[in-house]
Amino acid sequence: MENVQFSIVVATKGRVKLLEELIESIDVARGNYDGACEVLIVDDSSESDSEQIQKVCAAHDCRYLYHKNSVSAKRNYGVENATNDVILFLDSDCICTEHILERYAEKYSSEKVAAVAGPLEFVGEDTWFWKAIEATPFLTCFYLPKFLPKVEWGVTANFSVRKSVFIEVGGFDEKFKRPAGEDVDLGIKICKKGYDIMGAKDALVYHSKKTWIPVRAMFRRLNYYGTADCDLIRKHSDKGEVVVPKRSGLYFVYAILLALLAVASKQWWIFAGIPLIFIVENVIMSIVINGMEKEKKATFFQQFTAQLLIHDSDFAYLSRCFFTGRFLDMRRQMIYYLGQYDGMLKIGSYTTWINLSMFMSIIILAVAVL
Repeated sequence: MENVQFSIVVATKGRVKLLEELIESIDVARGNYDGACEVLIVDDSSESDSEQIQKVCAAHDCRYLYHKNSVSAKRNYGVENATNDVILFLDSDCICTEHILERYAEKYSSEKVAAVAGPLEFVGEDTWFWKAIEATPFLTCFYLPKFLPKVEWGVTANFSVRKSVFIEVGGFDEKFKRPAGEDVDLGIKICKKGYDIMGAKDALVYHSKKTWIPVRAMFRRLNYYGTADCDLIRKHSDKGEVVVPKRSGLYFVYAILLALLAVASKQWWIFAGIPLIFIVENVIMSIVINGMEKEKKATFFQQFTAQLLIHDSDFAYLSRCFFTGRFLDMRRQMIYYLGQYDGMLKIGSYTTWINLSMFMSIIILAVAVL
């Protein structure tokens, strides 16, 4: 095992209690590791929270850095100030396991290994809304290092990288102002340089559900994800695959057709069909997904909510493509991992038939009205 020296970089804003719990878990991991390990906390909290965080840092031998900027810029600033060979990024709403540093060090067996990703396990109360989140595909990427020996990127809530390689590829792209997409971009840049990113299934981190289950915050998070997908495909076009028509895009088409039909016929009640189309399609897709993903055990209404979350991200993607003039990218889907495309085609075949049936229904409605 290589004698790896770690610099743990944590970007935070507020979350004083959660951050303290993370640092306490890091203390245990540092105590179990024979090599060098420093901890850098990059903060831009309010004055009162900042004072508390500085006290926590002083009590646990952590370096406190203040840097008011985006998450990407804060992490880059942490790396600039790091003194050790390997950077380990952790999020402030996580708890690391006691032997995480040893498990990471084991993977740095050759110079070709530029980075190592560890899996996350979400812990906390299983609320009604959390079950809906689990019925979406958005958690899959957090688990991939548990099952794959090699990955193309890693979630920065639990991701390590050689500092020299991080600098070589330009670090996090600070054009990603929101916390989404910058970690995917970093992994893609590393792989394009010919390096390997290994998965370390035992380098486990526990992620709190508390920061995910507020409904408004989750919809905002998925809006960020959708926006980031457009920017990622624009930057890495080879990662965007053309798929069957996006359901959210088709919903827009249906809405326009119904609106034109209502205006042309002066039958204003037809406008009521616009939200009805969305509801009917989501009901059908909820039934389909329940049948295909039986192990998720989500209720009908949780599946419906999951479809709302998926549409939220998809609408954000389409909007970003439209306002940046990337119209051809509207038919593309960001591919994050091997096997994702095949899964989309499987569900997409059902979607195509559902949308075809709905389109024929609108045609029949138009003939009946006009």
